[in-house]
Amino acid sequence: MRNKCMRGQAWSMDLIIGLAGLAFIIMVFMLTWDNLSMRWGSAADHTTMEASAFFAAESLVATPGEPESWEMLPHIDEKVNAIGLANGRNELNRMKIEKLVSENSTAYTQIKARLGLQRYDFGMRIMSLDKEEAYYEFGRFSTSIFENSLTFDRLGILDGEPVIVHMEVWGG
Repeated sequence: MRNKCMRGQAWSMDLIIGLAGLAFIIMVFMLTWDNLSMRWGSAADHTTMEASAFFAAESLVATPGEPESWEMLPHIDEKVNAIGLANGRNELNRMKIEKLVSENSTAYTQIKARLGLQRYDFGMRIMSLDKEEAYYEFGRFSTSIFENSLTFDRLGILDGEPVIVHMEVWGG
């Protein structure tokens, strides 16, 4: 009779040890899954920002915008559907650049929206090829090295001279 009692106690002890092991395995699995899902989410956010930044940079350097003569309007508002700085592929229009720069303090949010960068901040510089001299500057640039940011450099032609169009997109 005494032997049967011991078997019952051993069985319940095995059950407790098994449940503790199972709980540990489930906890490790949940922590690993949470970590992986955060990494995948971060990678997806970065990919979205990268695509938005690429299309904004291309739009500025390769298209005239919509309407094509948006720089003649008094302000950048709902009448402007898209912003582009080019007369032709990579051939920059000085009047469009000057209009964009002049609207920096008053229409920054609208300009971001027209470029598809509502969720991000961005800055743009038009510089000499050696990057020694900045001809124009627009927007906001990240001041933190820890900020999630992307940079794009595009070659453009301004008044017959080659220039670099540097664009930084950050935040999100």
